[in-house]
Amino acid sequence: MNRASQIAAIHRHVLMLAFIVFGLEQAFAESKEVKPLDNAKPLWEAGVGGFAGSIPDYPAAGQNTFRALALPYLIYRGDFLRVGGEENRGAISGRFIKNDRFELDLSLSAAFPVDSGSNRARRDMPDLDFLFGIGPQLIFKLVNEPGHRMLNLNLQVRSIYSTDFSSINHRGYVFNPEFNYTQKHVTDLDLKVFASAGPIFATKKLMDYFYEVDERYVTPSRQAYDADAGYLGTNITLGVSKRFNNRFRLILGTRLGLHHGATNDDSPLFKEKLNLGVFTAFIWSFKQSELPAR
Repeated sequence: MNRASQIAAIHRHVLMLAFIVFGLEQAFAESKEVKPLDNAKPLWEAGVGGFAGSIPDYPAAGQNTFRALALPYLIYRGDFLRVGGEENRGAISGRFIKNDRFELDLSLSAAFPVDSGSNRARRDMPDLDFLFGIGPQLIFKLVNEPGHRMLNLNLQVRSIYSTDFSSINHRGYVFNPEFNYTQKHVTDLDLKVFASAGPIFATKKLMDYFYEVDERYVTPSRQAYDADAGYLGTNITLGVSKRFNNRFRLILGTRLGLHHGATNDDSPLFKEKLNLGVFTAFIWSFKQSELPAR
């Protein structure tokens, strides 16, 4: 990483810390003034969200990079269109079908870019761009106790794209069946506990993006490789969040990537069968509508 990149990274980390400190001060200052939480959520709200964590560079990379980001956010809880919010899994979705047993909607996913110059396995190879995905998901509500606990089976299919913000390239598709569990009001601290687990299957184009080694990037320790479609790995996420009032929430979590038996485990870019990431985040809502969502 060059000096300019190092300075930019330091600025991002300082900005992230400043937002966290300021958000904490505001949350505790307002905690006596904000009304107690109830089941009614505002129709819309705006605020700042921050994230920091040590995240694997890519599936089975065997190397983590510290990431920090703070951005403004908007949540909208319309009858059909939903943007953001923990109950919407932080995504944009259209609730095409929703009842007490299942739900069909549209959601997004995203992944950080990777500087190949800072990754030992990918050195002198092209960088991995910012990834985002969009596609339908069918949600089966196996346990549905609003305000207490929920267990869902999410069947997700996404089309994946990469971008360097000057162009967009299609990178294939993923299928990700996933169990999601949440339980609220845990212990006297009134915590929310969440967990998810599920395998990921990807098409050849996305597998090539992660694991292919073209002839021009061959080195004595990195042979040519052509990836295949198939099993990418299984992600297990565990976390806990604490809402101090109806404006501020802190989140702590960890994600375990299990890549035993992955289709491309013989690629020279496939380094570790077990990857671990840890993260923290905050959400501070500084403006909310008086009209509640339905």
